[in-house]
Amino acid sequence: MMSRSAAVAAITNASYRDVEANGRRRVDNSKSSFGSLSQVDEKVRTLLLHPNDIGRCKENSLTHKGKRIQLAKMLLLTLVPVLSLAVLAVLDLHGIAYGNSVDIQVRNVIRFSRDIGVLLSRLQRERDMTALYISVIGPENKAYLTETYPLTDSALEELREWPVKNNILRALPHFRKKEDFSRHLAIHRASIDKSNTTVYDEIYFYTDAIQIFIDWLYESVGNSKGTGLWQTLVAYQFLIVSNVDTGIERTLGSVFFSRGGFDRYDDYVWYLEKYNVGRTNFKASKKYSTLIDSLYTEQVKNLDENFTQTIDEMRLVILNNDDGREPDFDDAAEWFDSMTVYIDILANVQKNMADEILIKLENELKNDIEAISVSIFLVIVVIILCPLTLQAIWTLTTDIQNYALTLAAQTKAFNREKKRSNWLLYSMLPKTVAEQLMRHEEVKGEFYDQATIFFSEIVGFDRLCAESTPMQVVEMLNKLYLLLDSRIELYDVYKVETINETCMLASGLPERNGNKHAGELATAALDLLYHISFLEVPHRSFTKIKLRIGMHTGPLVAGVVGIKMPRYCLFGDTVNTASRMQTNSLPSRVHVTYDTYLALLDLGGYTLVKRGEIEIKGKGTMSTYWLTDRDNFNQHIPDMSHLTFNLEPTDRKSVV
Repeated sequence: MMSRSAAVAAITNASYRDVEANGRRRVDNSKSSFGSLSQVDEKVRTLLLHPNDIGRCKENSLTHKGKRIQLAKMLLLTLVPVLSLAVLAVLDLHGIAYGNSVDIQVRNVIRFSRDIGVLLSRLQRERDMTALYISVIGPENKAYLTETYPLTDSALEELREWPVKNNILRALPHFRKKEDFSRHLAIHRASIDKSNTTVYDEIYFYTDAIQIFIDWLYESVGNSKGTGLWQTLVAYQFLIVSNVDTGIERTLGSVFFSRGGFDRYDDYVWYLEKYNVGRTNFKASKKYSTLIDSLYTEQVKNLDENFTQTIDEMRLVILNNDDGREPDFDDAAEWFDSMTVYIDILANVQKNMADEILIKLENELKNDIEAISVSIFLVIVVIILCPLTLQAIWTLTTDIQNYALTLAAQTKAFNREKKRSNWLLYSMLPKTVAEQLMRHEEVKGEFYDQATIFFSEIVGFDRLCAESTPMQVVEMLNKLYLLLDSRIELYDVYKVETINETCMLASGLPERNGNKHAGELATAALDLLYHISFLEVPHRSFTKIKLRIGMHTGPLVAGVVGIKMPRYCLFGDTVNTASRMQTNSLPSRVHVTYDTYLALLDLGGYTLVKRGEIEIKGKGTMSTYWLTDRDNFNQHIPDMSHLTFNLEPTDRKSVV
């Protein structure tokens, strides 16, 4: 039986110190536990033997200067992320502050737009009431008209900004200040009389003023930086403009019904323009923001279902523009009242949308303030912790340098020895069993209902031993088992043990592989016979090594036996039967039982020849078979059927 052993070299408490000798500094390793520098890694050994022989831009980490340089590098590596963290904190603070300023700007834009929208609604109402008063259906009393004046003045007073431009100042001096426009509006109101103005004059007066405010609205929304709310802002802008266009549509429609048609074709074109633009802008606003649709639905759900139908029918009458239509003051009043309700709905949607946006912005501003506070706190913490961290890193790095080399050497040696010991253990026991033992777990015997056992023996081994020296026998066995190990690695086969000339293999354990165990071991046996047919006895030229192989399939028990030197052993009649198959086999033949024959038959693809009924010691008469080939197996065993083999150990030359 071949034995294996491994010596483990321990490395402990290695220490190094600088000493002065002959004016030169060197490293003293006299107290090192390495015993010999030959056991140290080549790079470390170079540093120990030649501490001052270092390339450009490098320093020996074992010297004081080298340690200082390494320490500076460590501090630099630490300082970079710390400073990066500080920069990121400052940038985050700047980003939050910038976002906060954008939110404030957007909030101001929404507030300005809301105030502009309210003012435009009041100006439209005043315009339409003025046009109604001037028209033929208007009452003689101006009381209902003057009721709209305080509402317009209140909306004008609440307007917080007056963004007048130089070009507007030059063209329209009354828009220079809010007070100038208020004075200009008051003068116009005082001059209104049915005798000195017309409906169209009033429409043009108010529409021109409204257009100035709309231009301001466009400019305010366009200059805002609220990229996250741009769709909402555009939808709000479309809603306001749609309301303005619908107001002009209301006025022109009232003129149409009160006069029985339009006096001029241009008025009809004007109505078509405002009708189409107003509807298009309202649809566009709903596409840009679903909030408008929900707010509009909320406003109209309590109204009469025929409300929108009435407006659509009257619009259709205006669009047809029948020249033969008679003036109808009742239709004019109904149109005006219906459109007024519709415009009020748009105004309420406009106001509610502005309130929703402002609430959202207020929440965002509140969150921004909290985020700014947290960012400022983080910046302060980073500034305070930076020097403390550097001091701690300085101290820790100094301590680490004192242990780094020793720890690295010991760890490397430990890992190397651990790998060697694990390799040695895995060569003696299955890996799963070895891992259980290393975890101090109990390894219980395991029953396998089906597995295949393989035994092989060198033909004429006793005679070869008698005619060879022990070293020649060792060399021959080493050559054989190196080949065997290299081939069985290709299959799901486990080598149980080798005792002198006998080798025991198994498949289906310790890891079960279903019904493949017989096929794996049969293919491995054919592979071994093929490659061993080219193997010669090292010290006897032209003398080939030949194996006698036997296999059997059946149940067995596997377990670990022993504590001091545990071994993985197989127990059961299957093992004995496989051994008998090998004993009764012939050189360069694979002798299998009927059970193995059935297992290979189920797998298919294997060629077996019936040997017949033979007498097996301890078993009686058994029907056995020769395994000769496998389908698509390109390695053919030399045909030796014409030779006569003696079952006794002999020394024969193999014929190829």
